[in-house]
Amino acid sequence: MTTQKISPLLDEVRELTDQFINADRTLYLVGGIVRDLFANEKVTSKMDLDFTTDALPDEIKKIVAPVADNLWLSGEKFGTIGIQHNGRIYEITTHRAESYDIDSRKPQVSYSKDIKEDLSRRDFTINAMAISLPDGTLIDPFNGQHDLKEGLLRTPLTPQESFSDDPLRMMRAARFMAGYNLIPAPELINAMHDLAERFNIVSAERILGELDKLLQVQFPEKGFLLLHDTGILRLFLPEISSKRFQYLSEITTDATLRMAALLAETAPSESKKRLRELRYSKERSSAIQQIIDGAITIFQDPSSDSNYRRWYHQIGEYREQSFQIAITLNEEAHQIWAKMEETRTQLGSELDDFSLPITGDEIIKLLQVEEGPIVGEALQYLQHQRFEYGQISNSEAQKMLQDWWAAKSNQPSDVD
Repeated sequence: MTTQKISPLLDEVRELTDQFINADRTLYLVGGIVRDLFANEKVTSKMDLDFTTDALPDEIKKIVAPVADNLWLSGEKFGTIGIQHNGRIYEITTHRAESYDIDSRKPQVSYSKDIKEDLSRRDFTINAMAISLPDGTLIDPFNGQHDLKEGLLRTPLTPQESFSDDPLRMMRAARFMAGYNLIPAPELINAMHDLAERFNIVSAERILGELDKLLQVQFPEKGFLLLHDTGILRLFLPEISSKRFQYLSEITTDATLRMAALLAETAPSESKKRLRELRYSKERSSAIQQIIDGAITIFQDPSSDSNYRRWYHQIGEYREQSFQIAITLNEEAHQIWAKMEETRTQLGSELDDFSLPITGDEIIKLLQVEEGPIVGEALQYLQHQRFEYGQISNSEAQKMLQDWWAAKSNQPSDVD
């Protein structure tokens, strides 16, 4: 890491650093930004900055008060104070010496005065580095810089201790392996096998958060294979076949779309069950199912005008995503899609608006019926006609409805 690379960061945090120096407290830059500086990843002004200090939470609040534009205390019980300073979010945490109760999902937090003890409690050596402020000295007691250079994934403490403390770290191992092209140490893999059942204490919300991060890695296949081979994946996505992993890198790095790719060959009932158990929102669950449905329907060749209108209306904004999933299911999708695209071009702007030219109130007056199920049936009939014949004017809709109602009522139409 060059001085040129770190100097802008040291200058940016100078004012905050001075506050801690004046209070006779230490301050270290830690977390992903330190790792990424050594991994030559792009560091931007939008990234949040994480710090650790020997100051206690109450002290931190007093120290940062003169320079903080905003203050967040939601993490205070875990020793973390969040501030906004110069347009960026900073999180400042008291050195930790935490461990997890064997049956608990939450850490039993205790504080430390020793930066090396704090770093020892972190998940992997590549994340157990700190930069001392204001001088910029690297603190690397577990050789994280060496491991990053050599492409090795290790834990500061034994993997058994690290993963017992927080079993979610086994999922994080998969993400860092895939994201930084690292090789897990043999003892790390063995610990994942041995401690797989401990993963059951991790909350669904935390699993989903980490799953989304893994799905957004550019080439996540190796990470998913690690989870599959160590038995972790079966604990929250047991139906997914490992052959689905190979397609992830061919798809846009969108967590929702890639989840659809994983579930594309899973029975819909099982997919819905897993998404519900993982606490996916209704909106994301619906999007995933809609994308998969759209992909599967492609193989019914909806390239005729009427079938394409129906498909397009049902899939809507997920048209391209459905195609991305379809080509992971069968190469024939390319040929069918080409025909569908010809139809889309031919239909042009009529696909922009599928609204019907008549309202429920108008239908009640037109057919002289009361409000109820018949109005819904009439609208459904008109929607079918819209798919079959394209755009319909108000007068055409009235004629269609009167003919439909006459046939339904076994009465002649009043319209000439």
